Amino acid sequence: MRAGRGILISVVSSVVTVLAVVAMLSSSGVALAQPPGTAGVAQSGPETGDGGAGAVKPGDAGPHPDWADEPLMPQISFSYYRLVGTAFNERTTTTTYAYNFNGCVYETGGTDNRFMAPVLVPEGATIKYLRLYYDDTNAGTDLTAWLTRYQPGVTSEDLTSVTSSGSSGYGTTLSPEITHTVDLTSWAYTVIIAPNANASSNSFCGVRVAYYAPVGTVGLMPSVLYNAHP
Repeated sequence: MRAGRGILISVVSSVVTVLAVVAMLSSSGVALAQPPGTAGVAQSGPETGDGGAGAVKPGDAGPHPDWADEPLMPQISFSYYRLVGTAFNERTTTTTYAYNFNGCVYETGGTDNRFMAPVLVPEGATIKYLRLYYDDTNAGTDLTAWLTRYQPGVTSEDLTSVTSSGSSGYGTTLSPEITHTVDLTSWAYTVIIAPNANASSNSFCGVRVAYYAPVGTVGLMPSVLYNAHP
């Protein structure tokens, strides 16, 4: 029993000594070491082209000056939600489709002309862009994709859209920039694609939704810190 008390007194004494040393260092202005990765979090900039106008390169001390008026700066994790063409489902059972290659799909029959897939991004995220990937060799008809939100059974709203361009085959195109805060309490979010032709010449290969992750999810959501592309 005495031995146990002695060990307890020794442990308490050691803890008191450590606390005293920490207090002394803090009062003297000595900076205590931080865990790896907490000294500064790299920030990603808006998707504005090659590298991003505000991309921070490794080693930069803080936000790029171009971001001075960017209202979304507190949301520092620039993230992507990507879907391949095979992730989309036909909207009606009369629509038929076939696989092309590398995740691309094309419509083979039916008149509904719509494929849908859910957008799974966190509550409070700020959506900025929708990018469409396609294989379009049809000179007369392009493909269209919409980012749409639903109040199930009540109403729906298209937030943005993007259309394929040209007929040179595989390509990608970007929607106009938007600023939309995700509200999962009231809305469900989807991407809808219209191939606009029942032919392999109008294949859709996938989409990518670019967004700022909400504060508090940094490190939990995939992020792009350098050379960001929408």
